[in-house]
Amino acid sequence: MTELLTKIVRCGLIGVLALAALAGTANAQESEGRSPHVHNVLLTFQLIQADGFTDVDPEISDVVSEIRKIFNFQGYRLLSTSVFNVGLMPNSSGRSASGSGLQRIYPSGSETPLTLQAEASSQRATGTVRAKVTLTDETRRHSTGNYAERIPLLEITVTFRDGQMAVLGSAPRTADGPVLILVVTPRIDP
Repeated sequence: MTELLTKIVRCGLIGVLALAALAGTANAQESEGRSPHVHNVLLTFQLIQADGFTDVDPEISDVVSEIRKIFNFQGYRLLSTSVFNVGLMPNSSGRSASGSGLQRIYPSGSETPLTLQAEASSQRATGTVRAKVTLTDETRRHSTGNYAERIPLLEITVTFRDGQMAVLGSAPRTADGPVLILVVTPRIDP
């Protein structure tokens, strides 16, 4: 009887150890298959002016072919390149991470600054980043009540993958002024 009881206990222990080993393997495979969190997104913005330029701007020659698919202007020139890093912090559930960045830029030939703001977020399983980008002219304000709020030239939300260039849109800075085009290329650091 004691011998039978010893065999049952041994078989039970072997079964528990085998199940624990399988559970450890399943957890390891599950964590290996998941995409890691995105920790940083390096955003490179190119502010381009569309107008009657006839010379080719060598700094944006690779971008112009993409822009021409969307817009029909004679020429384009680069006004500024802005690069900033948006650090993403995981939220309390651990399923997503978010962060924001703000930068003031001074386009060439202008003393009036523009503000470029990006609010970025990433879901763990997707490996993509979603960003709300706002381009604001510091001189354009609309009075509402006791304060004047800035009127965005461009405000757009876009989802992109690492290295995917996106033409975000265009906006005239003034009613009779040239059209500004904003292009962004993200570099995602998992």
